[in-house]
This record gives sequence, C-alpha cells and structure tokens, in this order.
Amino acid sequence: MRASPLLTWLLLAAALAPAQAAAAPPAPSQEPAAAASRVAIVEADADDPLVREAATRLRAELGAAGFEVVSVPKARDGDMRDVRAALERAARDEGAFAAAAIFRSRAGATADLWIVDRVTQKTVVRTVEVAGAAAPSVMAVRAVELLQASLLEANLLASRPPPGGAAADSVAVPDDVRRWMAPVRRQAAADPAAERPGLLAGIGVEAGLTALQSAGGIGPALGPALRLSYGGGAAGGGVLPAGLAARLTFAGPTLAPALEGALGTVSVRQEMALLEAVWALETGGAVSPVLSAGVGGFHLFVSGDPRPPLRSATGEVWSVAAALGAGAGLRVTERAALLLDAHAIFAEPRAVVTLGGERLGTAGRPTFAGFLGLLVRL
Repeated sequence: MRASPLLTWLLLAAALAPAQAAAAPPAPSQEPAAAASRVAIVEADADDPLVREAATRLRAELGAAGFEVVSVPKARDGDMRDVRAALERAARDEGAFAAAAIFRSRAGATADLWIVDRVTQKTVVRTVEVAGAAAPSVMAVRAVELLQASLLEANLLASRPPPGGAAADSVAVPDDVRRWMAPVRRQAAADPAAERPGLLAGIGVEAGLTALQSAGGIGPALGPALRLSYGGGAAGGGVLPAGLAARLTFAGPTLAPALEGALGTVSVRQEMALLEAVWALETGGAVSPVLSAGVGGFHLFVSGDPRPPLRSATGEVWSVAAALGAGAGLRVTERAALLLDAHAIFAEPRAVVTLGGERLGTAGRPTFAGFLGLLVRL
C-alpha cells in the first residue's frame, strides 16, 4: 500500500524540526553591560596653560584605562581653600569613586597633585617639579600612580566588612577598578624589597673561619671565628638606623706554621676580639656590600723550641687593635646569609717574635684577616 504525498511531507517535517532547533544561534543576551566607573577631575587653575594641559592629559590617561571621566568646574562658591572638601563633594555629587585636581604651587616651579578616593577614604598629595615640555605628561602619569598607590589597599577593604566608625560615604570597589588594580597589586606582592629586613637587622649569630696573615711574616694562620651582631632595619627596631649594626667579633685561637731560625723554631698562636660598627648597603638584590670599622684587643702567644744549650721558653704580647674591613653578604634565605670580608688590623704595641736575639717575625703592622661565616638572624 503506497503512502500519500501529504503524509510523507508531514513525517519529514517532524524529523527535521529538532535539528533546526539545535542549529539555531542562541538569542543575544538582553543584560546591559556594566557602566564604567567614574573619576571626577576638578578644574582648578584653568587659566594656567600647564595645569590645563596636564588635566587634559590626565583625562586621556584615565579614559584609556576604561573609566568615565567627568570634568567638574571650580567649586561653586569659588573657594578652593579647603581642597579636600571640594574634591570629596565633587566625587559624591558625580557618583565617582575618586576625584583629582592639579594646582600650581605658590613657588611656581612645582605643582600639587590631589587625589581623593572614596574606596579607601584616603586623601593623598604629591608635589611634582614642573619643567620642560614633558611636564604636563609627567604630572598626568604621576597623578595616575598616586591614585593607584591610594587604592592598593582596596582589595583588603573589599574582603572585610566596614568598621563601625567608617564613614557612610565609602563605596564598594567597582569591578573595573579591581581589574585595573590587579597588576599593581601583583607587582607590589612580588617586590618585597621595601619590607624585607636588612642583612644585619635584629640579633644575628655568625659562625665560621678566619685566616690571618701578617705583613711581618707570621702566618698564614687558620682558626674559628664567632660573631654576635645587632642591627637596625625592618626587624631590628628603632635603636639603630636601618643598615647599621654593632658587632662583637671573636677570632682564634689560630695556628700558624712554626717560624724557623738559626737557633731553632717558634710556634705562634693568635687571638683577637673586636667591637665593630658595621654598615650593610641594601641593594635590593641577593648581594649586599658590607663595610666595618672597630677597635679591640690582639693577643699573640709564642712557644720556643731552641737547640741546645738554649732552653724552651714561652712569651705573650697583649695589644690594642684597630680594624677596617670590607666585604659582601650573600642572602641564602630571609634569615640566613653567607658573609665574606677582609680586615686590615693595626696593633699597638707591635708583637715581635725573636729567638736568641734573632728576629723571626712581627704581627699587627698590619695583620690581614679574612672571615667567612654563616650569619643567622634570630
């Protein structure tokens, strides 16, 4: 039995309907795009060509960042003596998350940038030198940087409930402001140099080796060294300035090859203790130069082993010592560093080693000392 043409067409239409529905493009979203956040620029000193051009460039900078920039005429009452109040009023009236103004200072060679942001409820001011054809552009860039610096804590405010005493005029962090600030926050988090404790900040203990070599022929001598330091910086408190430290150095006993003479040999042992002022120059990198100067005591002990008929004898010399040093510190971790430095040590009285009237060597005019140690900040 043959089906009618009408029935055939009905069956084909029913089979094709789901495929056509699946292939149809999705309907466009009817949800409107979020409006760009506003920044208000108060037109102050509009008669000054430099200020006027700087404000124009600032509008361009903020517009390029995706914000809606609105210009607000000079305060309606014509009085801009209370700059902060004028900026806060402009931001509130325009529904802006921040307001900015540029003023030529009374000195004439500088200009003041004012930023008020309602996100962090902060007012920041920076004075910028104005000179040359690039001055308006420099001022606009500095104003943007100033706004970003003020907003660095915006992500913290967004994740915390406002305190009980917070002003009612504060606003939430707009999404486009948060996106604009994201690279700045990442850079600030990745650059801990400004907050990193100094190389010698706080209490430090250093243990290592010392090598002594006298210009008078005694040495080389090797022995242990121990240093205790206390320095200023992020972890060192306010007792000493950042980078400066006081250090106690104990070195020895060091042992050197015996001195040989015509009548026998003499064994030499040396020790010293120094109280030093140390300055570590922070470079922001892993290596920091270190300079030092100090005073202390130097001790030399000798034991003679002469040939007969002379008899064995011992002797010692205690001297006051002054030392100058230079070296470098290599950070291993935030709390540990390797220190390598060299000192020139001058002692008075000078230690002279003799055997049977024969002069075998001297120490302290000068004696060169090298230190290698591991410093750990507690």
